[in-house]
Amino acid sequence: MWFKWAGAVLIVLATSLWGNQQAAKMRRRVRQLEEFRLALRLLMAEIGYTATPLPRALEYVQGCLGDERVKQFFAEIVLQLGRPEVGDASQAWLRAVEVCRGQLSLRADDWPLIIRAAAGLGGLGRESQLKQLEAAESQLAGHTARVAENCVRSERMWRYLGVLGGAALVIVLL
Repeated sequence: MWFKWAGAVLIVLATSLWGNQQAAKMRRRVRQLEEFRLALRLLMAEIGYTATPLPRALEYVQGCLGDERVKQFFAEIVLQLGRPEVGDASQAWLRAVEVCRGQLSLRADDWPLIIRAAAGLGGLGRESQLKQLEAAESQLAGHTARVAENCVRSERMWRYLGVLGGAALVIVLL
């Protein structure tokens, strides 16, 4: 008899952990989107105010970020810029997207905004690059706000779903 109860506790525990993991994944997505916004603002400052060359500006941005996976994204851009077959920073950014897509917690609807930031990077004049980065950051800001709002609503749901789903499964099995 106590085996059944131990199994029931393990089932509820496992589904609760699953629900918490889903909620954590949503929070991590919001944090990474916010890190990309910060990175774009830092990049704009480096290009606009200090006129730092793009490879050094990207290294600086990488050093200022907190999320390791987003840091890895910018490290990949710098690495791609060092390769002779990569033409410009925009192409390096797009290659970094290909390499890092599976490592970040971003979903398919996030990537077009990240890719949009690459348009004209390193290939346009300073003012044009700043306008392009500002437009990308603005769009990313709106998207991040919507995702954060959705995260707040859905986080509790995932936690309850984990616990209640486990309880329902235990009731069915007992």
